[in-house]
Amino acid sequence: MVAQAGAGALPRRVRAIALCALLCAAGAASAETPPVVRHALTVALSPERGHLAVRDEITLPAGFPRPLSFLLDGAFEPRAEEPGARLHGSPVDGGPRSLKRYTVELPPDRTRLTLVYAGRLPAPVDLRAMPAGIVSPEMVYLDSGSHWFARFGDELLRFTLAVRHPSAWHVVSQGRATREPGGVTWEEQHPQDDIYLVGARFHLYKEATPHGEAQVYLREPDEALARRYLAATARYLDLYSRLIGPYPYAKFALIENAWETGLGMPSFTLLGPRVLRLPFIIDTSYPHEVLHNWWGNGVYLDYASGNWAEGLTTYLADHLLAERDGRGAAYRRGLLQKYADYVTGARDFPLREFRARHGEASQAVGYGKSVMLFHALRLRLGDETFLAGLRRFYERHRFTVAGFDDIRRAFEAASGRRLEAELAQWVDRTGAPALELADVRVTHDGEEFRVRGRMTQRQPGRPYRLRVPIAVQLAGRAPAHETVLHMPGRRLRFDLRFAERPLLLAVDPRFDLFRRLDPAELPPSLGRVYGAERGLIVLPGAAPAAVRRAYYALAESWARPAGFAIVEDTEIAALPDDRAVWLLGWENRFRPEVARRLADRGVEVDADGVRVDGRRYARAARSVALAAGGRNAVAWLGAPNAASVPALARKLPHYSRYGYLVFEGPEAANVLKGEWPVAESPLQVALSPERAQLELEPRSPLAAPKAQPSAISSPTAMRNSANTRFSSVTSSR
Repeated sequence: MVAQAGAGALPRRVRAIALCALLCAAGAASAETPPVVRHALTVALSPERGHLAVRDEITLPAGFPRPLSFLLDGAFEPRAEEPGARLHGSPVDGGPRSLKRYTVELPPDRTRLTLVYAGRLPAPVDLRAMPAGIVSPEMVYLDSGSHWFARFGDELLRFTLAVRHPSAWHVVSQGRATREPGGVTWEEQHPQDDIYLVGARFHLYKEATPHGEAQVYLREPDEALARRYLAATARYLDLYSRLIGPYPYAKFALIENAWETGLGMPSFTLLGPRVLRLPFIIDTSYPHEVLHNWWGNGVYLDYASGNWAEGLTTYLADHLLAERDGRGAAYRRGLLQKYADYVTGARDFPLREFRARHGEASQAVGYGKSVMLFHALRLRLGDETFLAGLRRFYERHRFTVAGFDDIRRAFEAASGRRLEAELAQWVDRTGAPALELADVRVTHDGEEFRVRGRMTQRQPGRPYRLRVPIAVQLAGRAPAHETVLHMPGRRLRFDLRFAERPLLLAVDPRFDLFRRLDPAELPPSLGRVYGAERGLIVLPGAAPAAVRRAYYALAESWARPAGFAIVEDTEIAALPDDRAVWLLGWENRFRPEVARRLADRGVEVDADGVRVDGRRYARAARSVALAAGGRNAVAWLGAPNAASVPALARKLPHYSRYGYLVFEGPEAANVLKGEWPVAESPLQVALSPERAQLELEPRSPLAAPKAQPSAISSPTAMRNSANTRFSSVTSSR
């Protein structure tokens, strides 16, 4: 899920840090499900006054740890109704919020505690970003981070939530709703890790599906939009119920937020007004949020052993949809490119240490490396066994806490194979293998052709145990022959024999292997500059004052976290070649350097505009960003006026994989984006003077319709032609 539009975060919005701290402080080495506490909440909601009145009847499980302690917002003064129960409260430092910590003296034989309290929550000071909690005439949002109900630790929760609210409002939480005039009761008996309360003057649209009710809550009537989301909800609930197992909740709701967010909670998602109306969201981010109800909100995270849910959700949502469109290899190449661009040295960390995204480097590991781990598992086991492992994991751990080790055990049980050593190299160590191909040659003895060569893992540290995909294009044969070479050590010599003449050899042509891409495999992109450890931002000294100020504000925002220096173009005689460079402005005197570096790609850059991708874009109407290669990474940004720069400062980092971009208007609406092609890969070797194109057999996506069965157990099972008479490999450490 994303914490703001386009940014990644945890499957649930709050509690990530608190829960992680609790588990890690306890030294949890494996997934141990916390106890379950029951809450029967009765709430009177007065949004116009910002007022909340709560009665919370709490039932503790036998043996629940004492003494009891919890935090509440400082606006509340709770009292306990049980005889003999005593509350002691003291203020704590809650940052911008006033909080109190309460301890409870409860007789040891008592497992019931009733708390009654009411108060007016203070209005948030800054409403530009979504607050941790709010009760206002426009919107109500509360979760455990709002400290509106008692949490004693890392326990899970079952609850009923009866809310009295204004008649024109709808209030949403987890579970199943019973509605009545002026109120609603939500009940969720599956263990939860939070209790949410969301409300506003919504227009409700709903439709029954075989897997639960689809619901849409919009701030203004829009039946056409609601129908599109209802249909998409039904489609994705059906897809993932068949793929993984039954949908775990009674409903899934799209709720229009007052802020531009993309947040996934158990059984609903909060999308911002502009976000949910973007035409691509319904087929990209939306299925990701639906799927989080299986991974993260259906099986909970053991944060002490790492956040596996973002990678698995991304693999079965974003990657699966790309794969269905025939873009699976391109998607994986993009993940590897981001890792190469952003993850170097101290920025790297083991996957087991990933908790949440806090930048591009953490996303490249926590999402990208995790996606490639699950992809490798699928290739290793085949689709049928891979899906059996997923279903077993879901069935065994639904509504409990689970970690990477539980995932491994589920796949071991499904496959009958030991996977601990194989998975540990991806989960527990930093870095990635880097492959080098050498001494490739072809011989012919009159009967058969032999392709021999050597592969080396050139990364520092110990070697990985790899299964390296190889494809060989043969004369007069399509598609290419594909096989897998087992590489347990540092070096591998291979000897492949064919009846037909080999034309081309490619290592990992589908980008199936998590590895550090060779620099020659990386096209120029904005990410090469954003991800650099040191760099320079060059401002245009000749630009109008307002434009210079806008560029300077942009440069400060980009330089602060990245460690870039800022200079004007008049302060340097030449561009450095030992660091990445951002050039800003049409007036920048180093702009011709970008034109020179991109001339062989058909790009023209002059004082009046840019020609890229076969079209001319005038300077006065469009903003343009270009990435150029060379000894160092260089990117240039030209905006038509100062008003266009702030939106570009926010948006451009989200387009890091691209080499050229065009935007229009002060909101920087994207009208063109593209990636420069890679001219030549060092992991692809021509074996014949004639030019040959690699033709790979199309893969069936995961969850392919049963009406189109595959003759192989996995869409990635490698084609072994009868024309391959013998293959041999030797390896050494």
